Amino acid sequence: MHVNDQITRQAWDASPLAILTLDRDDVIRFINPAGVKIFARDEEHIVDQRLDDLTHPLDRLALTRMLDEARDGGVPTRQEMRFRRPDNTDITTGCSVAPGESNNSYTVCVIRDLSTEKALRPQLLHTERMASMGLVASVIAHELNNALAGAIGCLELIHPRISNSDSELFETALQELHRSTEIVGDIKGYARSEEGMSDRVSIPDLINSLKRLQRYHTTTDGPSPLEFEAQTDLPDLEGNKNQLLQALLNLVRNAEDAVLKLPADRQQIVIKIAQHNDIVVVSVIDHGPGVPEELRGRLFDPFYSTKAAGAGTGLGLTVVQSVAAGHGGRVEICQTPGGGSTFQLLLPIRANHATPAADKPAPPVSTRHNPLQGAKILVADDEYAIRQILSRIGASVKATTVVVDSADSAIEQLKQQEFDLVLLDVRMPGGGGPAVFQFITEHARQLITRTIFMTGEPSPDLKSVRGSGYFAIINKPFHIADLKDVLAKALGSTAD
Repeated sequence: MHVNDQITRQAWDASPLAILTLDRDDVIRFINPAGVKIFARDEEHIVDQRLDDLTHPLDRLALTRMLDEARDGGVPTRQEMRFRRPDNTDITTGCSVAPGESNNSYTVCVIRDLSTEKALRPQLLHTERMASMGLVASVIAHELNNALAGAIGCLELIHPRISNSDSELFETALQELHRSTEIVGDIKGYARSEEGMSDRVSIPDLINSLKRLQRYHTTTDGPSPLEFEAQTDLPDLEGNKNQLLQALLNLVRNAEDAVLKLPADRQQIVIKIAQHNDIVVVSVIDHGPGVPEELRGRLFDPFYSTKAAGAGTGLGLTVVQSVAAGHGGRVEICQTPGGGSTFQLLLPIRANHATPAADKPAPPVSTRHNPLQGAKILVADDEYAIRQILSRIGASVKATTVVVDSADSAIEQLKQQEFDLVLLDVRMPGGGGPAVFQFITEHARQLITRTIFMTGEPSPDLKSVRGSGYFAIINKPFHIADLKDVLAKALGSTAD
């Protein structure tokens, strides 16, 4: 190979990738400036050396195989290769070898420096691990909701038989179960990463979820509890509640880290929420050391962190910026009067953010008689406790209840007899509630608007039936009174 053509020379010199040519004995004959930089040697100390002499001992055999394959006309798979520098340190690279020709005595190697990628691997692994933990948390939350639904249902069924002397203990147990439901709901929502942006987000609800999650995180030696200053009558936002919650938690974590080692009078973190025209401004205010002006432009770069090594992934503020942009807003940093930092999340107020009626439980109905008496209800749920509770609820309203534990069994029952109402768990063997609903839409259309889904976790499975006319979704755990109200109202609906 001769590097004397002007265009080829310019590309050779400007390339950020190292380019080497080897003769038949694997001796380096030419190397471009990027290659000199990667090997950290003067060009005269690289040319006329065998490439494998500069290669990490454990990688030499892999390099030899790549070169042999290329000389045979093959296209070797790019491999990670380590090369040794004069100071006895190794540089990790991605090495590719161009296929050779029978009449060409040279082989071309292209090498890319992977040092930056290697340095980011711990953060990337941590991020992947956190994503996996989020998935695990979501599955656990689903199972806990089923268990809580069973426990709450059992307590509500025996409530009328509780003596006055035990009523206080009973109410305490029920309240603790409901508190557990709130905790599971917060964790489940925080772990979930769905992309939907059509939630109607109540700011008071967002604040309450933030308080609960923050309370679980706060330790006795951590910063003092958060202070909230929220303007009254704030409008609802449209977007994704879980993403907004994650962004706020990230900002709060950063503020906590900033004030952790300061005197107690400077550890207070304040969250102010106010409306300015058509924008809601959420300010997270701390009195820490602040952010130097020259660093503010880099704070939102992926993997950039001012914390000590191992203290963070460098993705927290990147996530905040992404969430803000996804909601049509932005993040701003300013100095707190008296010292510290104020991060402001600016979120636009949008109209037309009502939740579709089919995706929320129907409002309670007031009835003086028992509209469910004599109704025939099909219940499909793979949880034994929930089947038992729903069977007893049916008996209490003098309805006939058929309970099954799979989608296949539910479809078989629908083939054999007629029903007035259908209550389906979203996730169960045989394709879950959506599979049963598909059968209903094809063979029992009179039940479309009399079908109610039950779920302990918002499931992507529901996407296949969303907007297709089912009556409602009821979340587990539910109150028996609420379920009866939904069933009574569904019984009064008719198919188109």
